[in-house]
Amino acid sequence: MVSIKSQFRLLYTSIYFAIGALTSLLVLYLETIGFSGTQTGMIMASGSLVLIFSQPFWGVVCDKTQKTLLVLRVTLIMAGLLAVLLAYIYQFYLFLVVYCFMHFFQGANAPISDTLAINASNREGSNFGALRQYGAIGFAIAVFIVSNVSEYLGLNVIFFFYFFAYLIPAIFFRAKIEVTDRKFQMNLLTGLKTLVKIPEFKYILVATFFIFGPIVANNNYFSLLFRYSGGSLAGVGIAFLLFAGSEAPFMRLSNQFVKKIGIENTLIVAAVISMFRWFWYASGPSPTFMLGLFLLQGLSVGVYIVTAAQFVTDHSIPELRVTAMTIYSSAGIGLGGIFCQMMGGVLLDRYNVLAIYKFFGISSIIGLFYLYVIKNKKKAYHPD
Repeated sequence: MVSIKSQFRLLYTSIYFAIGALTSLLVLYLETIGFSGTQTGMIMASGSLVLIFSQPFWGVVCDKTQKTLLVLRVTLIMAGLLAVLLAYIYQFYLFLVVYCFMHFFQGANAPISDTLAINASNREGSNFGALRQYGAIGFAIAVFIVSNVSEYLGLNVIFFFYFFAYLIPAIFFRAKIEVTDRKFQMNLLTGLKTLVKIPEFKYILVATFFIFGPIVANNNYFSLLFRYSGGSLAGVGIAFLLFAGSEAPFMRLSNQFVKKIGIENTLIVAAVISMFRWFWYASGPSPTFMLGLFLLQGLSVGVYIVTAAQFVTDHSIPELRVTAMTIYSSAGIGLGGIFCQMMGGVLLDRYNVLAIYKFFGISSIIGLFYLYVIKNKKKAYHPD
């Protein structure tokens, strides 16, 4: 019998392989079929916009029906099929509509996976980061493989890689983890009202909006930055292999950082590194220098992903953890992604890709302010 850990390794590797295959090269694909920077920004942002509604929707469906695995399986298959359809669409508005439907189903996957994995880790007494790191590994491997394959077969292969990567966990993932108390069920509005009364939950949403929005958008725009700086398409794959691959060990180590300096300080350090990284990219460094400092992504993105997810579960009501994670993903990551992706498209048309990364740096500064608010509130409650 396959162990729980192996099940989650399969799940995370497959899901983020699919996301890496699609998102990292989609901007280049849209450029090849003639979409403008603003149209590209609209498409990127539309996916994040749909996530705002779909993630809470699927979270409540799971909390109410207690059929989390069925929801996960159906949404994986539907998102994969819609991705294949996108490979044959070249008209902007039709592409936009199908892309939105794909994200409606994709929206269920990450928050459900994180909630199941956190609950499994708590039950097994293990480290959530040790499971979540396989998402970074899957993402890194995907971009490396797909960027090289696409040089020979064309960029439209990203949609087929996405489909097959989603099909694997839809068929083989079988872990059974209880998520909520069957006696405690409430609708999204009631759950949201309950959660936003928790100050730490409210502030982490805002902080993540400004800090994680650039991280989401960077997955889309980095390929343009790398090519702008003189890198090749194959180099994009190497870059993501190093960058996303560096997240894995730091995800595993994030729990150690939290134990040593506290969860708030860990979030702040990760956000500061993110901020400096964006401003450095805005200066137009060579591809060689970007590759040489690949560990910056692991120290910032890898640590923030795991620590923020743990922070949300620690500061939410146990019976509403799926709902809390989906609200966090949609309001924090989703809205932040929309904001940065739309602004990125506009800045790309008016200036160049370097302006996008200056904007990312400024956004991260604002997010840092809210992390300091969280830290100072904790000091007020615990002056010692």
